[in-house]
Amino acid sequence: MKTFARRLQLFYSGIQLLSLDVVAGAMAVGYFAIRLLHPVANPFWWFILPFAVWSFYTLDHLFDGFRLKGEAQIKRHRFHYENRRVLGSFSVFFGLTAFVFSLVFLEKQIIRAGLVAGSLVLLYFLVLSRSGSKNNFLFQKELMIALVYVSGIWLAPLVWYGHLPETVLVLIIFVLFLLAWAEGIMASRFDYENDVHDGHSSFTVLFGKRFTRQFLIILHILIFLLIKLSVFFISTKLQFAALIILAIMNLSLLIITLYPDWFQKYERYRIAGESVFLLPVLIAFF
Repeated sequence: MKTFARRLQLFYSGIQLLSLDVVAGAMAVGYFAIRLLHPVANPFWWFILPFAVWSFYTLDHLFDGFRLKGEAQIKRHRFHYENRRVLGSFSVFFGLTAFVFSLVFLEKQIIRAGLVAGSLVLLYFLVLSRSGSKNNFLFQKELMIALVYVSGIWLAPLVWYGHLPETVLVLIIFVLFLLAWAEGIMASRFDYENDVHDGHSSFTVLFGKRFTRQFLIILHILIFLLIKLSVFFISTKLQFAALIILAIMNLSLLIITLYPDWFQKYERYRIAGESVFLLPVLIAFF
């Protein structure tokens, strides 16, 4: 039994190192978006989405690994540096494949919107790199990652939807963004010592562990209030089910924040945090 548990732990550790749990979460959120909007989805999007997400996250980890030349305290960054040739090749391949598939199979409106979004991201990082002071609320990577994550997933479904979404759908997307942001901030609190050692500018490094905990609790309360507000705008049972799922996701992340000692062991916070974004697939049962 212990041998099986150990093998299972190693298997999941490999999934995390390769960011496959993030990809699975993106697919779950993508399915969540398609179910709520009911658009006629391009089947190639189901290939483009995981390819793009995996390439983006892998390149990000490779850059962190290269910066520290294998001296990183964070295992994921060290792993990417040690396997940089293979992972770099696959990242470029999947990234180019996603780009070519997008040009060939996706609508021009989606491509244009994607280029605008990408340009804004580049502009943000340019402003960040030129800024004399990074001790600013906006200058922390978790905010931008959450924005790119949610907008990248919802962009195509919204274009296929064809018209302005209802108020409840706007609130659902905004809540998902806040949840993604909260998960990133939560992870930065657990990784605080490693980020300080490696020189990363995370939310917790910028504002401290005490403020981060207080901010997360307030953020989760705000999310619960937004979910409650959204109930007044629902028009279908499916939308109500979506709000229930978001509430469960929010409660799960709040529990991780409130009981850090237990979740710190064996990096349980990382497993639990990423697994939260698999919950949107539960919309399939409604």
